[in-house]
Amino acid sequence: MKKTEKIRYEIDPHNRLVYEKTGKESELPWFRTVLDGEFEIDENNCLTYHVKKSQASDIPQQVKLKGQWALDDEHNLVLTLDKWGNQIAGNKLTVESELIDAKDNRLSFAVTSKDSEGNDHIYIVKLGGRWQADEHNRLSFNIEKEKGITDRITLQGDWEVDKQNELVYTYEKSTRGKKEKITKTITLKGYWDITEKHRIKYVLNKEIESEFDFKVSVGKPVGRGLDYEIGVGASPGKKTITLFGSWKVNKKMGLLFEMPYTEGKINSVIFGAWGKLDKNLNLEMRLENKIGEDLGIDVKLSRRILEGQGEAFIRALRSQKEVSIVAGVGFRW
Repeated sequence: MKKTEKIRYEIDPHNRLVYEKTGKESELPWFRTVLDGEFEIDENNCLTYHVKKSQASDIPQQVKLKGQWALDDEHNLVLTLDKWGNQIAGNKLTVESELIDAKDNRLSFAVTSKDSEGNDHIYIVKLGGRWQADEHNRLSFNIEKEKGITDRITLQGDWEVDKQNELVYTYEKSTRGKKEKITKTITLKGYWDITEKHRIKYVLNKEIESEFDFKVSVGKPVGRGLDYEIGVGASPGKKTITLFGSWKVNKKMGLLFEMPYTEGKINSVIFGAWGKLDKNLNLEMRLENKIGEDLGIDVKLSRRILEGQGEAFIRALRSQKEVSIVAGVGFRW
C-alpha cells in the first residue's frame, strides 16, 4: 500500500463501519464496503472495530481508530479522526449510542447494530477517565489517552441534587422514528464535602481525584439542611441546590452535619465552630472548616442537640462570651 493511499471511514445507519480506499496513486482498485462487527474501546481509550464479516478478503480482522472524543447534542459518541496511520484527519465518526451509566472512572454507552443478515445486536462500550467540574460548574469527564493526551467531554444537560444527596444528570434523547424526545437520567454516586466559603465538593473517588469542585454562594441553613445558590453554564442560570441533612454535636469530634444517602448510608461533614448562647438559650454557631477557616455560615441550634453530653460546654457558654469547637477534636474552652 502506497503512502498516498488513505482510508475513508464512515458509520452507516445500522452502526456498522464503512471502509473506503481512496488515493490517486493506489495500486488497488477503488472500493467501498460495509463491515459486520462491533466497536470496542481499549484501555488507552482508542476505538477498535472487530470485523466479523466483510465483502472483501483483504480487510483486517480489527480496524483501530484514533482521534478526539466528544458527544453530540443527542449524547451519541463522536470520534474525530486525527492524522494517525492511513486515517483521513478530521473525518467524524458518530456511533449512535445511549449513555446508560456513569461511575467514578468510566462512562458506559449502549450500542445497537444490525448485521447484513438483519439480526440485531446490543452491546456496551466504555470510556475510561475521571470527573471534574469545568469553570462554569458543568460536569466534565477527562479521558486520558496515550502519551499524556486528554480529551474532555462536557455534559451539556442539567444536573440536580436529589433527596438522597446524590447528583443526578438529566438529558433528552430522540427516539428513532419518533418526533418526541424522551428524558434520560444518570446518577453519579459520591458524597459531599464542604471545603471553603464559596466551594463545595462532590467526591466520587478521592484516590484518582475524580470529584466536582463547584463554585457556589455561602451556604444558608434551612430546616431541611443547607441551601446553596449556583450558576451553571457559559451563560449561567442560577439555581438553588439543597444538601439534605441534620445537625449533631459530638464532644470528641465537633459539630457534625449528617447527610443520608441511598441504602441507609450516612456521611458526616465535620466542622469547627465558634459558639455562644442567645437570650433563649439556643446555640448560635459560626462554622469553620477542618483547617479553621471561616465558612461564613451561621447556624442556630437548640441546646437540646447536646443531649446531656455537653453540660460543661453549656456552663462555659454561660460564663463566657464565646467558646470554640475544633473540627476533629471537639469542645475547647
